[in-house]
Amino acid sequence: MVQQITTRQAILELLKKQRKLSVSELKSYLDITEMAVRKHLIKLEGEHLINSQTVRQPMGRPVIFYSLSESGDRLFPSNYDTMAMELLTDLEDISGMDMIDKLFENREKRLQKKYARKIFQEDSIKEKVRALTDIQNDSGYMAEFKEINDNELELMQYNCPISAVANKYDKPCECELSLFKNVLGTDNIERVACLAKGETSCKYIVRQSHMEKV
Repeated sequence: MVQQITTRQAILELLKKQRKLSVSELKSYLDITEMAVRKHLIKLEGEHLINSQTVRQPMGRPVIFYSLSESGDRLFPSNYDTMAMELLTDLEDISGMDMIDKLFENREKRLQKKYARKIFQEDSIKEKVRALTDIQNDSGYMAEFKEINDNELELMQYNCPISAVANKYDKPCECELSLFKNVLGTDNIERVACLAKGETSCKYIVRQSHMEKV
């Protein structure tokens, strides 16, 4: 008996296996109309699970090919967490916790350079938090941003891509808070909830001064 899966899941699985497909190719695999395929693709692209690329053909109109985004690829099981934990455990046994701390501090510095290209210090604190939310979403953190009141902003993260590591070591969470302070250019940020501590999200409160609102 053939296992029944949704069209959405079938599209994702096809793109995982075939790497890239056009609407007409997906239609052939799925045996549904092109309009139905396009509706699913529009939704998946809106959820940042797939990417599209227009490719010019020697003859005729250009063809749009679809492929999984990084977020879409992460929907499929992997053993990266297990491997990462094994490597970190071995490193701790060989070199101690100081080396583990150094590892995450280096990661923080690397991310700070990456984030600084998208978060501009001349922007208001609200614009910087919004940009940070977009970056975290692109990295799979399922982030949301909202204004609590005139003085406070809230950044929520409902997923942690390195949860297995953060559940064992405190340093990743410490480095994330430090990273946020540096890229936002403020010390007025506090983590009030943490996934690694068993809570439902990582929640940050950013308090903005009068000058930062401008």
